[in-house]
Amino acid sequence: MNKRSRMKTAARSRRTERGFSAIELMIVVAIAISITVMAVLAFQPALKDAQNDAAMRETMDTMRQARQYSITNRRYVQLTFTTGSPSTITATQRNDLGGFGGTNPILFTVAIPGPTTFYLNNTTPDTPDHDGNCAAICIENTSGGPTSILFQSDGELVDATYTAMNGSLFLGVTNQPTTYRAVTILGSTGRVRQWKYNGSAWSQQ
Repeated sequence: MNKRSRMKTAARSRRTERGFSAIELMIVVAIAISITVMAVLAFQPALKDAQNDAAMRETMDTMRQARQYSITNRRYVQLTFTTGSPSTITATQRNDLGGFGGTNPILFTVAIPGPTTFYLNNTTPDTPDHDGNCAAICIENTSGGPTSILFQSDGELVDATYTAMNGSLFLGVTNQPTTYRAVTILGSTGRVRQWKYNGSAWSQQ
């Protein structure tokens, strides 16, 4: 190899060894940021959907937990709902019903995961279970439910006269129809179902 060829080869080697220039690095970083932003934007609807599903499952699981406690311990368990933010479900053991004493301990209070709350838009249709859509908490077709909402030891959901009653619990984010969820209760058996709204119709989950 002559001297001129060796010089050209050495020059090419030096250019290769210099690596990326600042402009090239900036372009790579900009591309990486753009891809990250697009991925985050694409993931947000799925994240919101998962958040609302989690609120629905928390509601259903809490209802089932209260029912099972009533059956296992042969006590009346009263349910109390709040519709603020966060929305909550409180289960209280009613020892005064059945002659087990006058103290009624709170068993648990569960907060519904935000940003979902107990919520019902006035144009949202009833679920296919037809347990009522009078309000976010609609039990025995009563807004907020009757004064006494009780699980009894056979698993039924009953009122103060120990009559089985059906109900619906609606959840969602204000004025965002695809976030709407519902949990329905069949009083005579204590069966609990989950429902999801797509903006026009309910589907069972």
